[in-house]
This record gives sequence, C-alpha cells and structure tokens, in this order.
Amino acid sequence: MSTPEQVLKQHFGYSSFRGQQKKLIDALLDGQDVLAVMPTGAGKSICYQIPSLLVSGLTIVISPLISLMKDQVGALNNNGIPAAYLSSTLSIEERKTVFAMAYTGKLKLLYVSPERLLADGLINLCQNIKINYVAVDEAHCISQWGQDFRPSYSKIHEFLQSLPERPPVGAFTATATRTVRQDIIKFLELKNPLCVVSGFDRPNLTFITEQPRDKFEHLVTLLNERHFKSGIVYCTTRKMVDELYEKLSIRGFKVGSYHAGMNPDDRKSEQDTFLFGDTKIMIATNAFGMGIDKPDVGFVIHYQMPQSMESYYQEAGRAGRDGNKADCILLFEPKDVKICEFLINHSHEDNDELDDKTRLALRKRELKKLEVMTEYSTTNKCLRHFILDYFGENSENNCMNCSNCSAHFTNEDATVDAQKVVSCVFRLAQRKRTLGKTTISEILKGIESERILQNDFNSLSTFGIMHNSSLKHIYRVIDALINDGYLELEKNSYPVIKLCKKSGEIVCDKKPFFLHSPKDNYALKYNSLYEKLRSIRAYICAKTNIKPEDVVSDMALEELCNKLPESTDKMRQIPEISDKQINLYGEIFLKYIMPYVSKPKQEISKTIENAQKISSNSSVISNPWTRQEDNLLKEFSLNKIPVSEISNAINRPISMVIARMKLLCLPITR
Repeated sequence: MSTPEQVLKQHFGYSSFRGQQKKLIDALLDGQDVLAVMPTGAGKSICYQIPSLLVSGLTIVISPLISLMKDQVGALNNNGIPAAYLSSTLSIEERKTVFAMAYTGKLKLLYVSPERLLADGLINLCQNIKINYVAVDEAHCISQWGQDFRPSYSKIHEFLQSLPERPPVGAFTATATRTVRQDIIKFLELKNPLCVVSGFDRPNLTFITEQPRDKFEHLVTLLNERHFKSGIVYCTTRKMVDELYEKLSIRGFKVGSYHAGMNPDDRKSEQDTFLFGDTKIMIATNAFGMGIDKPDVGFVIHYQMPQSMESYYQEAGRAGRDGNKADCILLFEPKDVKICEFLINHSHEDNDELDDKTRLALRKRELKKLEVMTEYSTTNKCLRHFILDYFGENSENNCMNCSNCSAHFTNEDATVDAQKVVSCVFRLAQRKRTLGKTTISEILKGIESERILQNDFNSLSTFGIMHNSSLKHIYRVIDALINDGYLELEKNSYPVIKLCKKSGEIVCDKKPFFLHSPKDNYALKYNSLYEKLRSIRAYICAKTNIKPEDVVSDMALEELCNKLPESTDKMRQIPEISDKQINLYGEIFLKYIMPYVSKPKQEISKTIENAQKISSNSSVISNPWTRQEDNLLKEFSLNKIPVSEISNAINRPISMVIARMKLLCLPITR
C-alpha cells in the first residue's frame, strides 16, 4: 500500500507536506472527522484528495461553485486522478457517463453542489457503493455568520443521514471566526473532530489602506509602480469592472476583466490569459479567484471596499502564494460604504430559500460585518493586528509591515480630553439621556444650537469645557474611546454613546489615554505635490522598467515635499537622494516642485487646523473657490460640522459656503 508521501510525490509533484496537512490526512485515514481553517493557498484540497486515493471507495466533495468544481476536476484529471462533477450544466448523457464511472469504481472523487445532494440519482448511487469520505469545501457557507451563507448547505446533514454508513467528514474553509467554526461543527454534527486552525498571519504580505484624492489616477500610479508584477484589482460591482477595464486599456495597460455577467467562454479565456501570464492585471469582482492557482500574484488592490473582513482577507490572500513579498492595498472612499449597504439590503431578495425573518437577520449580520470592514479601512491601528484580532488570533500590536505601522505615527497625550468626554457622557446619564457623537461634541465645544438650548444641555457642567478644541479633534477622541472600549456605541436607528465597565478607568482611575496620530511628515502623503511626485516616479518606472526605490525612495519624496528645494544643488542636501538620482531625475521633479515653492504653507497642507489659520481677506468674496477649499468642504461635510463653523474656518460668508456645498451636492449640517 502506498503512503501519503508517495501519493503526494506521484500525483502532485511535492516532496513533503506543508503546515498541518499531514496531521489532517492522518486523522481522516484513522476515521476521524476534521475541521480545517487554512488560509488561501495553504493546500486544503490535498488534505481530502490524498486520503481518497489511499482508501477504496468514492469521496464525495461538496462545493458551492460550478466553476470551482470544473477547475479542480480538470486539475485532478491532469494529475492522473479519476474525478468528475455533477451540475446543471451537464447534459443527460454526460450525467449518465458520470454515474456509470462511479458505479463501476472508475472514479475516486465526485464533486457535487449542495443543491443536488438529495437528488434521487445521487442518493441511489451513494446507497449502493462505498463512500469513503465526505469533504465539505467552503464550509463557512453553512453558517449565517459566514460571508457566503448558503441555505442549501443545510441539506448536507440530511444527506449524511441518508447514507447506509456515515463516513468520516472533513470540513474545510479559508476564513472562519470562532462563531462560524462552532456553527460548522454544530450543523454538520462533526463527531469529536480534529480542529486545525492554521495561523492567519501571512508575514510576506504588506497591508496598505489609502484614501486618495483621485482614486483612478492613484490606481494608475500604483500599477505603474508595480509594472513588473502580476496582480488583481477587485471591484464591488460589474459596472466598475467594465469601466476600469476601458479606462486602463486607454491608458496603455494590458488588462483582463472577469465578472459573473460575462459569457462563460469569455470568462474562461480571460482567466487563462491571466494564469499563463499573457495578461498581467486582472480587473474582477469577487467571482474571480476561488480555485485560481497562480502563485506569483505580486499585488491585490481593492479599488472598492468589500463587504466583510472575511471576503477581504480571502481575496487579498491571493497575493504572494509563492512566499515572495506582495502588497494588499485597499483604496477607500466614503461612498464605498453606501454601495455596500445597497448591495446588502438587496442581496437576498430573490432567494426563495429564505423566509423574511432569516433575510432580516442576515442583513443585520452583514451590516455589522460592514461596520468592521469600514473600521479597518479608516483605522490608525496596525492593520495586521486588526485582521488577526478579528479572526481570534493573538498578535503583536505593531507588525511594522503595514501602512499604519510604517507611517511614522506618534502618540498624542489626550488624557485630559478623554476625561472631559467621559464626564460629559456621565453627566448626560445622570439626566437619563443618551446622545450621538455630534451632539456630545457640540456640548463639549459649547455650541448653542437650537437642539442644545431646547434641551437645556447648556446648563451641563461639561458644556463648553473643550471650547478651544476643534470639533474634528473632539470626534477623534470620542472615536478612540469607543475603539479602545472606554465608551460604548449603541447602534439603533440613531446611534448613541453610553458608559461601560471601563469608563471608570478614565475618570476615576485617571488612566493615561493617548491618540495614535500621524506626524507632520505623514500628512505630506496626502497633499497634491506628494501625489504628483509619486505619479511622476511611477511613470518613470513604467517607461524605464526599473523599481520605484531605484528612482527615489518614499522617504525622499517626503523630504522633497517638506523642504521644497529650488535647485538640484539644494536637492543634494537631502541625504535620501543620491547624486546619480539627482543627475537622472532631479530636473523632472523640480519642474513639479517649483510652483509650490512660492506658495504659503497653508495652501500645501489640507489639514483643518492649518485651514483655520488662513488670514481673513477683504477680497475673499471675489476669489474663486480652490480645489483645496472644495476638499475641505467635503471633509467638513463628512464629519457633519455645522456650516457656521465651516464659515469661520475657511473665512467665507455662510451664504457662499451653503451655495458651494449645494453645488458640490454635499450634505449640510446647520
């Protein structure tokens, strides 16, 4: 009899197992149920394919996607392993052939969708031949807390009960929280399963979140910087896939596209050109990727935010499967949240398998997952720690391999401000009142709005105790207190802030509290000059076929923005730039730096604090609106800052501010 190692070498070409594969294989061979949570690319399928070749009988593999079944069956047949699948796409004659092969013992693995499990033909087959194993792929689909809940997965339990003898069952998934793992064990009735949860950490992946001013142009820069790598750009909607495909093609990129609305033959053709390297960049929805075995994907960019951390990590995890360094970049803008909310609210409308109560429960859970995804997209905390913490895995607070850890953050002492905020929530609780972030901030700021005066909130002892702070700063303190568990955000139709067990640590124990804030240099990454210089560098990279750091490093770009050299001689005073780099590219960068040299610093920075320092100008009414002012208006509007305060901050009359915000279609807070 062959050993697992011999089968691995003979059929798959590997000389040794990875990670926990051997442990799972041995458990199945010993007749034990297993639950395996292993990241994308860790080799889950081998864990049930190899046992199926070492034991007589047929292994039933339950898989949710026809395309995934086709790909895996094709790969097995190419490796000399007799496998087939059953789906609605097969003709009657093709199905008869599959059944005949199974009855005569010519098949080792049969892939079926959960919807076909209880079909008479399959039930008869399984009652008349030996079933050695049942493998449940994408097992998270059985849980309503999973990212791809499929009611049809509930049929698996009934299918197992219909078998003359229950075989060992293996459940496999790439992403499952502790709650989802418990559901898998419960609903599949796994018996004393061996549970293997491989580490979710992928040290070779660099996680990056960015909020660019011009998302498309920033994408062009990212692709030019990575012109020598193969990558995937994920979009939430088919419309955006088609739009990006057209725009990037016009800009000279060789791209492919993939989404569920395309013709199956076109999808197959696009997939093959990407797999074989003819196309370097694939623009796709989440329909692309499952079962795609391309180890050299050097980057995954999410052009739009996905709906859950599970989806994000599974898609991002398709980068760097060869073990080389790879980038996982998420480009965020607030409207991404609205798109996701729309998709969630309409996601289960056509699913007749769900009743109204289940639809509502699923929507609530998916919206909760969206809140977590939004927090990840905007947090200042270590991104790797955020991901691992979500999946229940302990990690160091700072990985030094994500955009937040490498962005030179500093800790700002906000102990006194935190005490003021918690005290305000406490004073409101004494009056049996709970309020939202905006109203609490206005109380602390001392704004005598109509609502505050009507409710007598101006008589609170905490009214106006943060009058010297900006509303944005107060918002940041409140958000940080919520994120760190010192206040609780109760999300009903109107989210309100409440005290919790840890609140006393701030006001009674006087616990130190710090805001994780970017240093001044990091703010440069969000001004227009930095973006221009980075774009020019990316263009040079694409044209000369060299890497970005060989042109100039990111730190050098920051120093160029910070010091604004007026000549190549001044450039030589920047240690991060070599003479060779200055000789080759110095004049190019100077061309874009010079217009900024004569500008006051306030015009370069987009921060609210600097905007508030702009001196008043009697001719302000006749001055045209600048792009910087428009960006400020968008930021103020997003933070729901009252129009009266916006007027003071940018030194424009209220009437002008209101008119401009209406023109820009921005929500106005009075």
